[in-house]
Parts: sequence; C-alpha cells; structure tokens
Amino acid sequence: MNPRTEAVDEETAPSIRGRLLVLLLLPAIAILTLGTLTDYLTSGAPFRDAYDQALLDSALAIADHVRRDADGNPLLVLPPEALSLLRKDKYDSIYFKVTTRDGRYVAGDRDLPDLARHSATTSRGNAHYRDEPIRLVSYTPKNGSGSVTITVGETLRKRDRVRATILSTSLAVDLGEFGVILAMILLGVRIAMNPLHEVEAQIEKRSPKDLSALSVTTVPVEIRSVVQTLNRLFATVRATSEAQRRFIESAAHQLRTPLTGICAQLELMSNEERDSALRQRLLAVLDGARHLTRTTQQLLTLARSEEAAHLHWERVAVDLPRLVEEVVTERLASADIAGIDLGAQIEPATVQGVEWLLAEALGNLVNNAIAYTPRGGIVTVDCGQKDGMPYLRVTDTGVGIPPAERARVMERFFRASNTLGTGSGLGLAIVHEVAQLHRARMSIDEGPGGKGVSIEILFPTSVSVAPGASATNA
Repeated sequence: MNPRTEAVDEETAPSIRGRLLVLLLLPAIAILTLGTLTDYLTSGAPFRDAYDQALLDSALAIADHVRRDADGNPLLVLPPEALSLLRKDKYDSIYFKVTTRDGRYVAGDRDLPDLARHSATTSRGNAHYRDEPIRLVSYTPKNGSGSVTITVGETLRKRDRVRATILSTSLAVDLGEFGVILAMILLGVRIAMNPLHEVEAQIEKRSPKDLSALSVTTVPVEIRSVVQTLNRLFATVRATSEAQRRFIESAAHQLRTPLTGICAQLELMSNEERDSALRQRLLAVLDGARHLTRTTQQLLTLARSEEAAHLHWERVAVDLPRLVEEVVTERLASADIAGIDLGAQIEPATVQGVEWLLAEALGNLVNNAIAYTPRGGIVTVDCGQKDGMPYLRVTDTGVGIPPAERARVMERFFRASNTLGTGSGLGLAIVHEVAQLHRARMSIDEGPGGKGVSIEILFPTSVSVAPGASATNA
C-alpha cells in the first residue's frame, strides 16, 4: 500500500476520541448558548422596569409642581434648579412634556411624541425623537391636577450600555464555564481512553516474535472481546509457528546425522581414489554434501533462535574477547586453505546473551568473510566498546555488498548480486535474527578504503555488563 494513502486513511479514519468529544461538546455548547440567550432575555425586563420607574418618579415630581392660574388653566411651576436637575444625566438626554387631557400644550418639549390615550393612570412605550430611539412614560394624576398628562422621555444609551454589560458578563461567565467543562471532558475522555492506550503499550513493547496472550485483567468490558480475539489470533499464529519450527528442527536433525556420515565417506573415498578424474568428481560431490550440511545446520540454528525468542532463554554474561578467540581459532585452518589472513583485535567487553547463538552469528560472519574474500585478502574480527556499548565486528577486503542490497541481504535466502558460489542466503539472516534477539543493531558498511565490507553488531547498554565479569557457558 502507498504510504501516502495510509497517511490519508489515518487522517480520515473515524476516531473514538473524536466521537466522544463531539457527542459531549455539542450538547454542552447548545446548553450554554441557550442559557446565555435565556439570561439575556430574562434580565431585560427587570432593569427595563427599574428605568421606567425612574421616569415615572420624574413624572410624579413634575405633577407635584402643576398649578392652576386664575382662569383655572394648568400651569407648571418648576424652579430652574429643579428643571436642570431633572434633565441632568451622564449618558442620556431626558425630555418631558405637560399637556391637557384634550392635547393642549402646557410646558416642556413641545414636539415630544405622545403615547396613545387610555384609561390607565400610567402608560409606557417606545418612540423615535430627534433621530434617536427613546423610552416614554406617561402619567395622568387622578387628583385635582388630573386634567393634565405628564410625559417623560429618555434616550436608550444607558439601557443599551447595561444590556451590553449583562450580555458580555453572561458570555464571560459562560465561556469560563465552557472552559471548565471542556477541561473536564478532555480529562474524562483521556481517562476513558487509558485502557486502550495500555493495550497499545502492551503490544508496542513486544518483539515481533512475542505471541504470548495480552493481559485482560484491567481491560474494560467494551474492548475485552477485541483483546480476547487478538489473544486467539496470537495463539493460532504461535501454534502455526511452533509447528513450522518443529518441522524444520526435526528435518534438520534427521538430515544432519546421515549427511555427516556421507561427508566422511566421500572424504575417505576421495583420499583413497587414484584416478584423478574420478577423484575430482568425488570432491565435487563432497563439496555439495558439505554445502547441504551447512544449510541444514543454518536451518536448525534459525529454528532454535526462534525457539529462544519464544521461550525467553536465560541469558548469561558472555565475554566477547573469549568468544572471538574461540570462533577465530576454529576457522584458522579453513582461512589458511583459502589463503586468507584471519586475525583478531580484541578489547574488554561483556554482554548478557545466549552464548551459543552469539557464537553462531559471529561464526556465520567469519565464514562469509572467508568465502567472499579473494586469496591473499584480509579478514579481521574485533570486539570492544564504542560510546559505552559493546560491539562485535567483522571486516574483510572481499567483493563487498552493493549499497542498494545491504538491507535485503538480511532477509532469508537472499544473496547479493555480486556473490559467487553456492551459498544458501541464510548466513546474514541468522546474524540479523540473533541481533534482534539481543536487541542489538546490525549495520553493514564498506571496509577500509572502500574495499570489502564491515559488518557490526552493536549491543545496547542495557544488555552489557562490566568488563571482567565472569562468563558461563550456555
């Protein structure tokens, strides 16, 4: 699958976290919005009534100053100081008008609009005056001055200011509440998702070969069936892998003994045969039998390395200098026959590992180096510590490995395009398997001067032990 397509699929794939957030946040936003609108609408009536009452009080004060002249006509007797105080306001303009019941002007702002006449003592409403909206309150006394109507008007700036303050305060409070709700929802979703992350962490910590069952003790009921299904899948894969491993191991065991006998007989026959042509044929057959024996041994090693991964074999302190000395000593004769200068450079280093697997891996590296280095070449095996991490390294002056194929040569049965002979393509695969088992990093680079190849196994510090620690045989 195209990696770009996979990335797009991840972005557009449904998310449980996203669904929970949407399902919880949308109702919360709707409720808070409705609450803000309700607060805004319901809070308007009380402060409107309060301001109307202030206008009515002004109308009552004006009514107290209405008198009758000698002809019985209404007359407003209001001192200038009282008139100035009546009209004084920090935000709004205040108007008033006194008229008779039949609409004749008595005092005040002549062009101030009138409210509709009705039988009630007071009335109130909205109008437009001097290019501004205003609020009007009318009062008709029922006492002796009842033949007049006092209308008091006020612009709406103060009311709009209070309304805006109420709205902004309500929004600020609701936004604060929304922030708290959002934090609680995010925390709740995070806590609810923790079991999924725990299952994910269990799987991420595993090596590709660890097929043991996942723990279901802390798994929620909602995903327990998924984990149980995964465990059944792991069990099926484990059983299949085990059957395959047993088959390879059994076949390798069954083949190794007769092949060893065949090789011994062919070697005796070739040594005793006087006919040079027949002797060459016997030697060719012997080489084929040895190659088959070697392939069988490698298959057995692969099977046992997988078994070591599954069964978590106990690891011991392996002294790398001693391991290098043993592997090099065992192959000095074959290197001498091939005309190869095989040597070692050792420094103290110790790791916790499966000793026979490390010996097999190092042996495969040395065998490959000898096989693919021309006569007169040099193969060097060294060990030590680099940046506090133990390492094993085999360097040769042979044909090398093309850079484009260095990752693939660690696959089973893959051989580099520039190699000759009848190799099985399992040697580096075994080394890679052993490196993974020990959580080590295997790297392939050019040899000195760009000639040959240098293959290094770098162990993590967590599997190293202090130099000089005792080593036990596995």
